[in-house]
Order: sequence, then structure tokens, then C-alpha cells
Amino acid sequence: MTTEQQPPAPRRVRPKPRLVEVRGVERPTPDCVRVTLGGSELAGYEMRGPAAHIKVLFAREGEARTVLPEWGPEGPILKAGQAMPPSRTYTPRAWDAAKQELTVEFMLHGEGLASTWAKSAKAGDVVAVTLPGGPYAVDPDADWYLLAGDESALPAIETILEELPAGKPAHVIVEVDGAGEERPVSAKHVKWLHRKAGEESGVALEQALRGFAAPAGSGRVWVGCEAEVMRSIRKHLLFERGMDRGEIHTHGYWKKGAANHPDHDVGQEI
Repeated sequence: MTTEQQPPAPRRVRPKPRLVEVRGVERPTPDCVRVTLGGSELAGYEMRGPAAHIKVLFAREGEARTVLPEWGPEGPILKAGQAMPPSRTYTPRAWDAAKQELTVEFMLHGEGLASTWAKSAKAGDVVAVTLPGGPYAVDPDADWYLLAGDESALPAIETILEELPAGKPAHVIVEVDGAGEERPVSAKHVKWLHRKAGEESGVALEQALRGFAAPAGSGRVWVGCEAEVMRSIRKHLLFERGMDRGEIHTHGYWKKGAANHPDHDVGQEI
């Protein structure tokens, strides 16, 4: 008896990133830089749902602006010694189709590639962005929602809130460095957590989630934070609270000690 070998799955071709320029810079809080990006290459750009992710591609060392390689039917055509521009992953805060403007928020933690760029971003600066992927599917039949995370998750939380059906109960828990990092959030039940001096990120968030009194009915939980904290929270939701996997979404937005944590880390192995 012989078995037929299955043909390999076709390789996914990455669409060419879009070159954009900075059109505006705001500071909603001391540690957050909100950058509005625009340009003709955003024609046809669209968001497919809340909490989606994109990659922002920055200039290589020694370059004044992001330069993309030539692009062909199979993706980037890299010459000998050439590499793709360095990138970081973000959830867009807003997309204005009429103005063709994309808003992205950068947190100023440390001296990383993106935060260093954001500190000095000004009108006319050029970067590139990929098309959005991985949006969160809002379940309109859920009785309530719990959205929780650290400051890195705020854009995702806010875009999810904007997509919830009118009147849907939503509970929001966010951990930040202090009162100065709080900002208006469109939910009736919002709890802000402030880290204590020297406290690791996620400690207060996990404690608050463990103490959360779930309302009656079928709820949905979305969590975005540091990867190891996310896994601990995910275990609690699955094995201590007994929630179904389809009722929760957990996302490791960043990982302590890692410069560019994978954007697909949702802890599914747990």
C-alpha cells in the first residue's frame, strides 16, 4: 500500500509595506507618544477588526529614513548583504479612511529602537507599515466582557471597546506606572492599577484578575501584557476558573529581556 505525498502548502507572500510619513505627534501621557502617519501609499488600506497588529519598519542605522528593498511576486528581493529594515509590532489606535491616516501609539520604556525613534519623531519623518492582521473577533452574544492589560495593551483595549455592541457590559483593568499614565477610556467599569516602586510589571494586574468577581452569564476575557505574566493568567482562567478556551484570548505583547517578541504569542500551548 502506498500513500500519496501531499503537495507542500503554498508559501505565503508578504505584501509590500507602505511607506508613510509622520503628519502629527501628540503626548497623551508622559510615557506615550501618539503618532499620526499618512501618505498616498495608504490608499486601499483598511482595518479588518479591533486589536489588529501591524509592523512598523524603521530606518537602518546610518539612514535618515526607511528604505524598502525591491519587491517582486515572491516578496522582497534582497541583494547580497541586504536585510529588511528593523521592525516592531504595534496595534494601531485608529484608522481614518477619509484622511488616509493611521494612528500608532509608542510607549517610552527604555532605549529601544521604537521608543528612541518616537521620542524625536516629527512631521515629515518616513517609516513603513505593513497591512494589519490578526484582529480580535467580538462575540455579540456574550453577556459581558473583561478587557485587561498593561499600558502596551491600551490601543487594543480601546479599539475592542469601540466595537462592542451598544450597552454591552465591559469591565476594564489596566496596570500603568502611575496616575499620570491614566487617560479616558470609554467603559463604565474601569480600574487603574499603579505599580509600586521596584515592582515587576504584571504583578498588580494578575492579582486584580485573580480577585475579579465575574458577573453572571457567559463572559469573554481579553488579556494583553508581558508574556510570562500572560501565561500565568491564562492558567488561572483555564484551570482555576474553568473557563472554556473559546471564551478567552491572551496575548504576550512583550517579553522581559526580549527586544522583539513575536506578535503571534497567544499562549495556545497552555
